[in-house]
Amino acid sequence: MNQDGGRAPAVMHWLARLEISTVGAILLISLLITFYAIIARNAGLSTGDWTLKLPELLLVWMTFLGMGALVTEHGHIAADMLLMLFTPRWQRIAQTVSAVITTAVLGLILAGAVSIVCMQIEIGATDDELFGLPTAVTLGALPVCLGITILHLVVELYAIWRPAVELPP
Repeated sequence: MNQDGGRAPAVMHWLARLEISTVGAILLISLLITFYAIIARNAGLSTGDWTLKLPELLLVWMTFLGMGALVTEHGHIAADMLLMLFTPRWQRIAQTVSAVITTAVLGLILAGAVSIVCMQIEIGATDDELFGLPTAVTLGALPVCLGITILHLVVELYAIWRPAVELPP
């Protein structure tokens, strides 16, 4: 974000912190499952396919859930060095173009994700490696997280053009 633009509303920063905390918890769960699998296998025990499948699924959830938080917290890799060469107005224009294109692409991916989840519900697919859990449940995080990321991007567009608010000393 450039110095002249406004900040996202506090509720979006709160949401981003909640998302980052959730991602941290998911990472911890994934790590514990992986440690369990390593110890059990070295002890000669069978762990089942879920110990491989669940951490993989959790990685996807962490990725998609973390995307939106990184938009609001400006944690994505950005072309800051190039943007610094622009005037504040052109910085805002470049940020706007980037956010609009990203929102459009994620909107298309969201439409596909919703279609896939609906199809999984329709056919009643289950994941045998995850104890027969409906596939729609395991994939349902994708449209939800994509929707949250789009929300972050829309608010970011607002924040780019919102006048900066001077905080009292």
